[in-house]
Amino acid sequence: MKHIIYSIVIWSLVSCTQAFAQRQCGFEMTKAALIAKDPAWATKLQNQKASLQGIADNYKKNQAAGSSRKTTAVAPIPVIFHYLVTEAQLFQLGGVSGVQRRVDSQIAVINRDFNRQNPDSVLIPSGWKPLYASAGIHFGLAHTDPSGHGTPGFEVKIIPNTPGGFSGASSNYSNSKHASLGGIDAWDVNKYLNIWCTNFVDFGGLLGLTTFKSGTGLGGFPLDEEGIVLNYAVVGKRTAPTDYYIPTTYHSDYYDQGRTLTHELGHFFEIWHTWGDDGGFCPWNGGSDDGLADTPPEGDSKYFAYPYTIAGGTYRDSCHLNGSVEQQPYGAPTLDFMNYTDDVAMQLFTPDQVAVMASMVLVPTGENYSLTQHSELLNWSPITGVSNVTELSNLSISPNPTTGIVYITFNENTDALQEITVTDIIGKTIYKSRITETGKLVYSIDLSAFIKGIYLVTCNFASGKITRKISLQ
Repeated sequence: MKHIIYSIVIWSLVSCTQAFAQRQCGFEMTKAALIAKDPAWATKLQNQKASLQGIADNYKKNQAAGSSRKTTAVAPIPVIFHYLVTEAQLFQLGGVSGVQRRVDSQIAVINRDFNRQNPDSVLIPSGWKPLYASAGIHFGLAHTDPSGHGTPGFEVKIIPNTPGGFSGASSNYSNSKHASLGGIDAWDVNKYLNIWCTNFVDFGGLLGLTTFKSGTGLGGFPLDEEGIVLNYAVVGKRTAPTDYYIPTTYHSDYYDQGRTLTHELGHFFEIWHTWGDDGGFCPWNGGSDDGLADTPPEGDSKYFAYPYTIAGGTYRDSCHLNGSVEQQPYGAPTLDFMNYTDDVAMQLFTPDQVAVMASMVLVPTGENYSLTQHSELLNWSPITGVSNVTELSNLSISPNPTTGIVYITFNENTDALQEITVTDIIGKTIYKSRITETGKLVYSIDLSAFIKGIYLVTCNFASGKITRKISLQ
């Protein structure tokens, strides 16, 4: 009964943390933050957008000539998810095992979306079928961490209940990316694609934002802040009706198909929103659109999942006519992954979009090419071995290093936890606690009274024990 009451209370708390949301991406905020650092960024960013068509054309030309590196020779990009959530939010996700399910499904989604394999492509209208393209970019969960130890491809850090997230949308949520500020440090950005998952607390509707490589260094963001930040409740694809995801505004859809990361990866690989973030203008009326020829001119962002009104196409907006010339023969690009439509309404990248992204990843001179050169990080480290996959997925101790409070989180299906002990490096027990309360997913211990150093935390279960090394600083 105690566990049932605890579950009801926690669900009541977390169910109030997310309201209906209209999709928002932090791309424009990221650009604004760069311009605030140095006004010259305004010109740099516009020049970058203006260069995209040339990049796409050059890549396609080289591909046709056979001079670009073939995609089959490039390894998947190692991905690490850094979860920064409260105890209530972790409970909401289904504990550590729930996080595992979500990151597993998320990797599957982006691999399909970037390689023209998404099953919902059957929904693409006939007029758009020729624009359904494959980027040839692949992803995998990192299974070896920077220290050479095994990892399930994610790590979990319990953060305080208040405010329950990190503020700073204007500065790319940088606090979440630094352990010294309460977050989690990036793993080597030249080897890992870093994704932080937390709760955005100061901007309604924000689902994700990206710090792209061209925006780091040389007066931009610090190099170790490169990566993506996602709302913790939009990661992965729904696998059960009870899974918690953020509902969309006014409709019964949810952001539960993993398309937020697909969208943000587009920004990470340097492509823009389809409408070009130009204030809603048409290219012939002061706008600049997204810089790519095969995404039709578009007045402004599109939301929801409206019914299509054009045979073989979508629907038209304010930019469909330039004088009397039709600019949207098959409608606006509402089904493009770089629009703001609901997850269920997104189905494709265009050939020019994938050419730009591929040039960043698959060509040796590309800015993200180094991410494809570390296939060893996709394998489980021999230090822990494949036999520890289940163990690593079921239990997490964080933060590590710690300054005192340590949170132990584990799978709700794990055998009953009986005792927690902490020993120093010479084997002396400095802490022991018998567990009498059942049904909890998170336990905390306070090591602040002990001297700095390395300790071993051992969790004794009915079927055995799991030991983790932790650093007290």
